[in-house]
Amino acid sequence: MEKLVDYLSRHEVVGLEVFSYLGFNKMNKYMFQPVNKEVFIRRIPFYFHKSQKRNLDDLGTVYDFVSRVLEYSRNNYEEELERFYNTLEKLYYDYKLDTVTIFNYTIRQTGYVGEFESIYTWSHYLKLAQRLGLDEKTPKHLIVDYNIVREKTGLKPVIYQINDMYIGNYIERHGNILKMSGIFPCDRNNQPILKWIGVRIKNAKRIWIDVNDRQKGFLYVEITPTTKVWGLNVYGEDEDGSDIWYDLYTGPLLMDFDYEVIKDRRVAIGMTQKQVAEAIGASSRTYQKWERGETTPDGHFLLRLMNVLDIKELSEITKIHDVDDE
Repeated sequence: MEKLVDYLSRHEVVGLEVFSYLGFNKMNKYMFQPVNKEVFIRRIPFYFHKSQKRNLDDLGTVYDFVSRVLEYSRNNYEEELERFYNTLEKLYYDYKLDTVTIFNYTIRQTGYVGEFESIYTWSHYLKLAQRLGLDEKTPKHLIVDYNIVREKTGLKPVIYQINDMYIGNYIERHGNILKMSGIFPCDRNNQPILKWIGVRIKNAKRIWIDVNDRQKGFLYVEITPTTKVWGLNVYGEDEDGSDIWYDLYTGPLLMDFDYEVIKDRRVAIGMTQKQVAEAIGASSRTYQKWERGETTPDGHFLLRLMNVLDIKELSEITKIHDVDDE
């Protein structure tokens, strides 16, 4: 303390050398930018907070967070570093939170050390909660309370998109149960708040979740013959950045043979009805009924049709019905 007071009495701008002068060696030129004396004094609680490293209740330090800022903000590092420290100051001086809480609350919420974006989310939550006259500073589930205050103040909620179960696939099926992975905010009865989840589900028999304390885990859907599931932006947004809902699952009673496709494909490749019928071993009359939609080919002839007409996927000759709301 005496050395720090002596240093500050002789410097108006505090540089990196102050840490080695005081016996702290973790800071480096990428993690600390010179600041004036007044700013440095305001930030002393963060610079010199020492974690006990025993459990999640006291694990984080400014070093952990600033390291992540450097990792993810290389192009505008100085600007992001200043934003981060300004946010810490708000948490400490405006909302009266101690450094142990500041550096560890988001670790308990996310399971990650140094997740600086969640610090910003938390700070914004506190700003909105204060506007609403709410006293809870460290809600049990930040993602839930944050969306509640966003909606109450007229802001759009954060939508949590589902993760891929394995490359390119977002649903894992086990019999009549669909399984999806992600972060699933839920209410006090442990029911998923679907309006905040990037999935639309209609005509399901049952929907439930299995998540940990951070509300990360799995969403389950017990399907019916008319269940329909869409995923938000799972394969990317539109070119203009707008949202796209992609079909992920369609119940069998919502699917029909699209007879118009086989006629269009036959004409496109220059074959007559008779030629197609002969190529697949069916009568011309039978084939004509398929093109008119009077009958539907069975699996045996359907595979042959796809081969002759160069149809790669069943989805190309499938017509999906509109789905009524649950």
